[in-house]
Order: sequence, then structure tokens, then C-alpha cells
Amino acid sequence: MSQQALLPRSAEPNRFNDDDWARGHVAAGFEPVAHAFAATIRSGAALGAACTIIHRGETVVDLQGGWQDRSRQMAWQGDDIALVYSLTKGVTGMAAAVAVSRGLFAYEEPVADIWPEFAAQGKGAVTVGEALSEQAGLAAIDFKLTLDTMGDEDAICAAIARQKPNWTPGDYAGNHAYTLGWIASELIRRRDPQRRSLGRFFAEEIAAPLGIDVFIGLDESFDRSRIARIAGFGVPDLFLHHTTMPWPLTIRMCLPGTLAFRTLNNPLLLQGPGALDCEAFWRAGQGAAGGMASARGLAALYQVFAEGGERLGITRAVMNKVSSGHRYPRKGLKDRILALDMYYSHGFEKPFADWEYARSRNAFGSFAVGGSLAYADPEDEVAYAWITNQLGTGKWDDPREKIVRDAFYACLENRS
Repeated sequence: MSQQALLPRSAEPNRFNDDDWARGHVAAGFEPVAHAFAATIRSGAALGAACTIIHRGETVVDLQGGWQDRSRQMAWQGDDIALVYSLTKGVTGMAAAVAVSRGLFAYEEPVADIWPEFAAQGKGAVTVGEALSEQAGLAAIDFKLTLDTMGDEDAICAAIARQKPNWTPGDYAGNHAYTLGWIASELIRRRDPQRRSLGRFFAEEIAAPLGIDVFIGLDESFDRSRIARIAGFGVPDLFLHHTTMPWPLTIRMCLPGTLAFRTLNNPLLLQGPGALDCEAFWRAGQGAAGGMASARGLAALYQVFAEGGERLGITRAVMNKVSSGHRYPRKGLKDRILALDMYYSHGFEKPFADWEYARSRNAFGSFAVGGSLAYADPEDEVAYAWITNQLGTGKWDDPREKIVRDAFYACLENRS
């Protein structure tokens, strides 16, 4: 592989100082991606970040920069992991695709056929596909979540099953910030012959065979020195440092009683998402917001799907459904929580008119609070992951990430 090495000026890979903005490598012709990545670190907009991009099976970008935490004592290394928040949803979507390919359940199957208690409060017709596409109306639940209870899947799933939907299922979609993970986990537990949780199923059936640093529930044996710690934001930052987050969402998430408040402040209650970056949450195995991953691991995982999923036994029919997408909600794409259009599908977010994050509508992936993004585009044969430990206050298309992605696609055009 033809690459340009990006090392500290001392030429010693293990040393780092304030003048070293990007480390790693880029393939020949992708040097502008390194310059864009370095600009984000140099500007101070990101404490630390990592980006890995695979094109047609070749790792054309593998970059790291900045610091592991606010102390600025340790540089972000290539195999470091971080809490990746809603990028976990895409990981869960891939685990569900494996489960569907193996016949554990079908996207068209009613959830209640797998989980009978789920039929309560008029949810009997909700399909697996609708639930994984965040159309079930279970964004906010009447169960007090705490860091101590986040791992109690039995109690939480019982609450989800008896919950009255926040809206008529199928009419709308809305960010199931946490509940998507528990719903997916219960579906797998109910049908898996070994009764494994989502986290264990993913670890044993996907992460271990691929040898990737992606976790839904971090084992106690993992080296904690490899974790990049999150620099979060508080509620005042949403107003004082407002960027691209819709003002209706900013206001609603601070007003008790609104659906956005009930969804996004249980368990945090105005503490901000940085409060989740702790040992209890790392280990909880929360399948919508609790994943821990390296950029390399996420890109390698999406690469398996970009090339068709055969290495994980993904069937052609399942791959076609993931690529083509679940049907839109009956009343349009307006997210009932985020106050903007979003296209949720089978655990992923897909490109649509307002957010063309890839060149093809066949792409699928997820973005996260704070700006991170990971996805696969089978048509372009691209697997992409950009993660940061400095949470921004925007929506998707975080400018720190987008300049890297734009540079990559410009290089891709020139390479064609």
C-alpha cells in the first residue's frame, strides 16, 4: 500500500507535543484528508479524535490526533477506544442483521410474537423493523433510569413492554436514545438458543471473529489506559455555545414534561452526556448509547457490510433491506424528539434529502451526540469512522468531522 507516514517532528512515533496535530497514515492521493483532520486538532475544536476510512478494502486513512483527556498528558493512540454514544445504534443494527440472517427473527415479524408482553397498550402490531427503525413510540419510558439500574435489562424491558407508546406506532419516528438497545437485546435474548444479551451476542458472534475493538459492555479485563475520556458539555453550553442544534430541540430538552426532556434527561437530568463516561456505564452493555470503540474497529466492522456481509453470514436479502431502507413513517420524517427530519432504518440512519452524508442513498450508519459518525456505503465500497472525545453542541454534519469527510470525497473524485 502506498502511504504517507505522519509522525511527530521528532520522528519518534511514541512522542507527541503541541506541534504534532496528526499521526498515522494516509494512502497516496489522500493527503488533503490529513490536512483537514489536523486542522480540527490544531484549532482546538477537538480535544482528541481519530479517523479510519477504508475504500475497496484498502485502508486509505488511519489518523489520530490530540489528547486522551483534559490533562493533556497522553496522546490519543491508534488503538484507543472511547464511549461512542449513538454510534452504538449502528453496531446494534449490525448485530440485528446477523440475527435476522440466522433466522432468529424477521424484520416483518411482530415484536409481540417474540416477546408477548410487548403487545400491551396497543403495541401488538409493531414489527421488528418498525421497532428497530425507531417508529414504535417508545422513546421516553416511565422508568427511572440511574447508572445503577441501566444494566438491569429484566426490569427495564418489563417497563418497555407495559409502556403506552408516546405516539401511534408507525405514524412517526423519534430518537429512541436508549430504548432501541434494550428492545434489540430482548429480541435476541428471547430467540437466541443460548439466551445471550445483545452485548454478549455481539462480542461472541461479531467482535471476536473479526478481532475488532468494539464493545457493547466493556469487560473488566480491558486495559483502561486505552480509553480516551470524554470532555462533555452542560446545559448552559447549549445556549452560550449554540451551533447547529435546532433551537426547538434545545429549548424542549430543558423543559420538564416535554417528550424531548423525558427522553434525553432520563437518567442524566440536565447533567449532559459527558456524565455517562464512567465505569458503570462502560460495563452496562447499553445497546443504543453505551458502545465503546476505536475508529479502526468501527471502520473494520462497517467494511464487512460494505463488502456485502458474507464474512458474518449476512444474507443477500438482509443486505438488500439494510441498503434499501425501511419504509418511511406514515406521517413523514419529522423526528418527534429532535425536531428535525431524520431517516431511521433497521438500527441505522440513512441518507435522505436533508442529510446526504454519503454519495449513495444505499449507505447506512449512525451519528452521535457530540459529532461522531460511522457508516458503510456498499455502492462506493467505503467504510468510514470519525470519533472524538470533545462533544460538540451541533446536530449531524459537525463541522470538525465534515471537513474530513468532504476532503475524502474530493480525493476520491480525483482518484476515479
